[in-house]
Amino acid sequence: MSSVTVLEKAQELQNTARSISESQKERDDQERVLRRIDEVRTALQAAMVQQQTAVLLRERTGQALDVSGFEAAQSKLESKSRGGLPGDRAFVDAKRALEAFTNELSASLRQLWKAWATARIQEVSPARFVTLSPDERLEATELYESMKVKASRPKADSAGILTFCSDRDTLLRLLENAPNDAPEELLELINRLDAGGVTLRELTDADIALLRDYDQDCWFTVTRKAD
Repeated sequence: MSSVTVLEKAQELQNTARSISESQKERDDQERVLRRIDEVRTALQAAMVQQQTAVLLRERTGQALDVSGFEAAQSKLESKSRGGLPGDRAFVDAKRALEAFTNELSASLRQLWKAWATARIQEVSPARFVTLSPDERLEATELYESMKVKASRPKADSAGILTFCSDRDTLLRLLENAPNDAPEELLELINRLDAGGVTLRELTDADIALLRDYDQDCWFTVTRKAD
């Protein structure tokens, strides 16, 4: 074999080796980019959930939060992608910006939601439940307890906000005809009657008049004992 042929063969082998190396590098770069894209996509989805929760909170309660950090994080990645595929640093910076936005907004949502929800709960007096019918009283109590659970959750989420607002609307409708000025004597009397065992002799004229004054007499019946 001549020296030229040997050199040609060596060059061919070198070119082949370089081609394999470049192809591997392209595959590595492609895998890197795909991996980074998945990471940013996950961070983006989490940020979008918080943004949508903030929008819902504003719509249902009128409480607004600053969500400009979401657009800023997106713009940062887009600006570094105009010349082609962004490098690792661009992906990492975008991911960190999205995660920081998500964590900050999540904390702000929790604080604002708890304050608003707690204030709405405090507007309701459970003492008024006693003037409802037995079935309505049970429903009102369940709604009230559900509201307290939603308000005390460690994170604010769309489902919790929607359920709380729905429970509150239903509870307020139940209480539309419940007296706001029910005296303590009426509440004590109803609780005593609900406990059972009270005879007609034990009820005074004032007790009966009190029930009638607040339209509560229709919820009680009088029956004669067997012995």
